Amino acid sequence: MKPVIGVTKSSQLTGKTQNLAIRICLFFSGAKAVNLSTANPCYEKNIDGLVLSGGTDLYPGMYNNQEIKQNYKYDHARDELELRWLSKAREKNIPIFCICRGAQLLNIFHGGTLHTDITKVYENANYPNSLLAKIFFRKKINIRKNTRLDAVFQKKETEVNSLHSQSIDKLGKNLKLSAVEDNGVIQAIENNRDRFIMGVQFHPEFLFYRKDIRSLFRNFVEACRR
Repeated sequence: MKPVIGVTKSSQLTGKTQNLAIRICLFFSGAKAVNLSTANPCYEKNIDGLVLSGGTDLYPGMYNNQEIKQNYKYDHARDELELRWLSKAREKNIPIFCICRGAQLLNIFHGGTLHTDITKVYENANYPNSLLAKIFFRKKINIRKNTRLDAVFQKKETEVNSLHSQSIDKLGKNLKLSAVEDNGVIQAIENNRDRFIMGVQFHPEFLFYRKDIRSLFRNFVEACRR
């Protein structure tokens, strides 16, 4: 029987594209996806795994940061939705896979913080601005040994896309680094226990043509079967 995986959904057009791509990846990995949105949160839904998708910047006040962008439309309702689903997923001890914004929220959930603008903190972090350029741009990340990501990818480094302007700063409790750029930008985190809980700063749903990325989705889906 296919595991049922809840996927959080943004109301923005780019978010809808990401959501569709994630659902396709899960389908071809042997899972059934259901949308979790602010319009239809489905808190009563029994799911076998949770995916937090990408989207808008997270509100800095969530981690006691005062660098709040003026006239920026933060999605407070979605923040609340995903924090509540994270709590439910941890209570049920089901696998969690977090993408871009989702990885940042996973870190905040565990008491971590973010850099609100990576260009102010890291060298060589001026990545492309347009959506297509972000999707097709590639940068190298270094995979840490003895991590779940290392076990899945089975290589020291790989190339990923870049659609983010924020990044993880202080790491949350019970989390560890599993991939980082040469300039220090954190690209993947995971829990330091056995259960599949992982966050990646890149967007694997746009890299599904690659064998290593397909292995990552399959590894997550297999964890949801157990």
